[in-house]
Amino acid sequence: MRAYVLTQVRTGMEQEELVALQDIASLEEIDFLFGEYACILTVQATDTATLARLITERIRKAPGVVQTTTLLEAPFA
Repeated sequence: MRAYVLTQVRTGMEQEELVALQDIASLEEIDFLFGEYACILTVQATDTATLARLITERIRKAPGVVQTTTLLEAPFA
């Protein structure tokens, strides 16, 4: 399953977040954004339990991350 994780980061902590997240094996892509969210992460997970662990144990614990919003890809018939 593919998911998109939007992160809100404390101002000035974007670089620290990037460095901390780069070694996540299931991370496919990181794109920086302007606006409410600092970046969008594209991640792969085998199931929702694995995704939940990835978000709570790795992404939310990255330096500067204050909030995440996760969107699951919905395969279209």
